[in-house]
Amino acid sequence: MQTVGSAVASGAAVLRVLTETTRKELSEELERCANLARSEVLLRYPTQFKDPSPSDAECKQWTEDRKGRRVTWAMRLGTEMHTVALDCATDILNRVRRGGFSLDPCYRYDKKTGKTTFVSCEEVKDLLERGCGDELVGTLRPDVVLHSGNPLDIQAVFDFKFPCVNDNKEAPRWRDYPDTSPHHGCNQGQVYTDALKVEPVLIFPRWGVLP
Repeated sequence: MQTVGSAVASGAAVLRVLTETTRKELSEELERCANLARSEVLLRYPTQFKDPSPSDAECKQWTEDRKGRRVTWAMRLGTEMHTVALDCATDILNRVRRGGFSLDPCYRYDKKTGKTTFVSCEEVKDLLERGCGDELVGTLRPDVVLHSGNPLDIQAVFDFKFPCVNDNKEAPRWRDYPDTSPHHGCNQGQVYTDALKVEPVLIFPRWGVLP
């Protein structure tokens, strides 16, 4: 019992600290996941596009996703790439940060009070099943959050982005929230910083990790 208790306590202590070395190593692993995701998904459609990567016009063409919903190819590829990247991230983080990370967590952020609350997977599922999805409007869903075991004690935030067109001319950036969003007037990175109290980083295939 003492041995088990010591191991648990030691593990908790490790999760309370995220060194710069560990952060850098995890960033590199997540970058690898992003590159893997883009390559793996595009290889699923060897004859769909004229070139290995779709053009802007091809990205805007309509298709169906795996659930039969009408979406653009940009939406379909982005969704599938996110799935592969998160599966890859799960394998890595389960080895080195078990209990100290969340994938696609949900947070509510009240801009007026500056208060952030965590919304559990069970609550999200319950709201959707009861047709109360409107209550999730404006919630934040970063891809990867590293924490101490408490999802509100946040140490690092990573977000995968998968542009459909492989354009290396201009560095990618955080997307702006649309007019219909409660966060209109801000970009995603600004809101993540305000709500989660850490500076988030973007992960793009081929570009790597960007602030």
